[in-house]
Amino acid sequence: MPQDIYSARWAGPLLIEQGKAEAFTLAIERNGAGATITSGTLTIYTSGGVKVIDAAAGTVAVGVFTFPTIGATVFDDQNLGPNYLIQVDALIGGVNYRFTNDACLCIAQLYPTVAQSDLIQRHSEAAALLGASITSLQQYIDQAWGDITTRLYIDGVEFWKWRTAAATRAALFARSFELLFFDYATLLQANDRYLKLAEHYAVAYDREFERLASKTDQTEANTIGAEINGGAPVIMLSSGARRRRR
Repeated sequence: MPQDIYSARWAGPLLIEQGKAEAFTLAIERNGAGATITSGTLTIYTSGGVKVIDAAAGTVAVGVFTFPTIGATVFDDQNLGPNYLIQVDALIGGVNYRFTNDACLCIAQLYPTVAQSDLIQRHSEAAALLGASITSLQQYIDQAWGDITTRLYIDGVEFWKWRTAAATRAALFARSFELLFFDYATLLQANDRYLKLAEHYAVAYDREFERLASKTDQTEANTIGAEINGGAPVIMLSSGARRRRR
């Protein structure tokens, strides 16, 4: 009998800050509910396949595996950069599930530069929805940030070295509004206001994503260079209509 399929809710590549002790959590779900996890371990490999953390036990709660000290002194002698492999082995219903993701060792993370108060100040419709339908806009910011950073990572952009953090605001505004308004659009009505707003911000997001650029700390030695680095160039594979990645 085939085993059940569980969703490991990775939000993007894992960024590990060298020398910083911080908790790592992975949410695991099926059918809209957290998985009943009996036990779990964490293993992290370097790009050469060497285990930096080897099957270390974490703590479990309903739907959540937690490891408390990832990124501490164990990484002090490791090379900065991508291509680390993180592996969580979780025992669920008597079956061991292995969840893996890409990871990067860096000296500093890049954090979102837009908050709920910014969305409300920028667009009155966000304020109206916040008061009438939802209690927080944070989920849209989180989703948008995950989309942007994952897309940069897959394109080979070392965004964790960016130091002009505010340069991400326009793309983050656009993607957050696109997700928010699409969530409340009535797709059966061609002239639905929220659908039109979502389509407007989808175009804006594509435009602003291609314009993303920042000064960088290229060697991660707390030195910002004069050069401004942007995202990877778009490669057109055909002459037909372009469909952007989401």
